[in-house]
Amino acid sequence: MPFVFNFNSLALLGIYHQYPADAQLIKLKTAPMTVQPKLPYVVFSRVDSPSLWVRFSIPGQGQKRICLKTSDEEDAKRRAEIEYQRALWSAEQGTLPGKTSFDKVARQYLESAQLEAGSNPSKLSKVAADRGVLDRYMVPFFGRSPITAISVPKLHSYMEWRRSYWTSGPGAKETHIAYERKGRRVIRPAQHIEATLSTLRREAVTMRSVFKHAVRLGYLKASDIPKIDLVAEERNKRPSFTDAEVAKLMQVAEQRMIDVLTPQRRGKQQPNSWKDMDGKEITPSVSRVAYERTVLYWFINIALETGMRPTELFNLDWAHIVGFKEERDKPIVEQRIRILAYGKGKKPQQLVPNIGAATSFAALWDAFKKVHGREPRDDEPMFVNASGERAQSYKKSLNALLEAAKLKTDVFGQVRSAYSFRHTYATRQLRKGTDVYTLAINMRTSVRMIEMYYSDVVPEDLAKQLEGSYD
Repeated sequence: MPFVFNFNSLALLGIYHQYPADAQLIKLKTAPMTVQPKLPYVVFSRVDSPSLWVRFSIPGQGQKRICLKTSDEEDAKRRAEIEYQRALWSAEQGTLPGKTSFDKVARQYLESAQLEAGSNPSKLSKVAADRGVLDRYMVPFFGRSPITAISVPKLHSYMEWRRSYWTSGPGAKETHIAYERKGRRVIRPAQHIEATLSTLRREAVTMRSVFKHAVRLGYLKASDIPKIDLVAEERNKRPSFTDAEVAKLMQVAEQRMIDVLTPQRRGKQQPNSWKDMDGKEITPSVSRVAYERTVLYWFINIALETGMRPTELFNLDWAHIVGFKEERDKPIVEQRIRILAYGKGKKPQQLVPNIGAATSFAALWDAFKKVHGREPRDDEPMFVNASGERAQSYKKSLNALLEAAKLKTDVFGQVRSAYSFRHTYATRQLRKGTDVYTLAINMRTSVRMIEMYYSDVVPEDLAKQLEGSYD
């Protein structure tokens, strides 16, 4: 069907520039109109910019607005096409800068880690530790900064800020730190000291976990994760115990158990009952303090006989002691057990303890049975408090014991801790001639670490060679 056009209208559209003044309506036969495809971007101007801009959307990335740095329309159209194609390619390669902030990725990481942890105690403690570091330090510092905008210089700025957080930074005026433990609010004094290199390294693992989660979600390429090198500090010999000091420590520990063995104090009978984690009343023949000191006593023995890390010890369940039930009725010299250690790695690693460890495990089993009136189940933790809950730390009670034995520090003034039993184990093994490679495997560490920290430990048979004459 023919269309009717008015020349005046055509002129307004810029189609005709000259036409008769007395032109009348005429009928034109038109060719079929070609429909221009809709462009995936829009070129527009802004009142606050002399240049033209382009905007477009990329699936999964949201809308992008880019300044084209030209006011020429034709040049702007050409540049708009280039910017759009570049963004498409970058999105496909996973390199398109996004707006996802650090705090959002951190929250997503914690949610994912919490789900992955399930009911695993070691993983749950890792999530709790990560949450504390992120909430107090990293999220306040990086905040809404895009995860893609955090560069190596930015990380160095953070490390300097974190190092002095408690001395001249935001924490300098804080007197106490409040946190939750097992549903209860706990308050402890703040320590106004600089963060050590080991602390910064430990927290850097948390930061890297957030970046790796960003890669997993497609916000970042793995090759774009910023890396920061923390300069190694001077290595010191780790504090351990001599054989004489071990004997003294165990003697004091035994006496402290005897002092509170019965629920009496200053001649008065004390209430001797408490509730377990299920709310059941416990009324044993020994006091609560005596039971907890007994568990600490055997904790020390097992640490000395296995060389396990404190974390590995606290992660132990009875099922992790392979062959315990089958071997416990045999003579001590014939008992052979193996331990599955859960600690730094995701998978359990088997270790061979000293023969004396079997006796310590049996004593711990009997102590639990005496207090709780039943044998521990395979899925129950080995080291527990009086209520039967998994112990997370014996720092307070161990420090009290070390103070009582006057063994809190070694001869160099270095403070001893639960880790010192692992160092004592390593020292003893090397002195009796255990091969360094075998020891490294059994301690779940590297030969380099053994050589770095224990190179001054000389096996006795080699010492005799060194002390002999040159004849």
